[in-house]
Amino acid sequence: MGNQIIKQPTGRYAIFSSNSDQIILWDATADQVVAEFVGWVVEDTERRVREHLANVDAGEPEKSYHQFAMTWAEALADDKTHGGEAHRHFNRDGTRR
Repeated sequence: MGNQIIKQPTGRYAIFSSNSDQIILWDATADQVVAEFVGWVVEDTERRVREHLANVDAGEPEKSYHQFAMTWAEALADDKTHGGEAHRHFNRDGTRR
């Protein structure tokens, strides 16, 4: 299922949705088609990031990151090990220097 870009006889573009079996955009320029697809990606990304934030806020980061969920201390330790910058701004207890 998805969306297909179709060139109209006029040279403009349409988007056909195989989910609804309908043309959902027509007489569009190339830039308008790009903007439509980018908008869908932005909406999907925002939804997924909000889900991750909700899991982290609930104290359940493993719902998003499974066995790779890290604590702040673990993240700072890895940052230091790999030459990052963030660990230089925090004390061992996580407070700002």
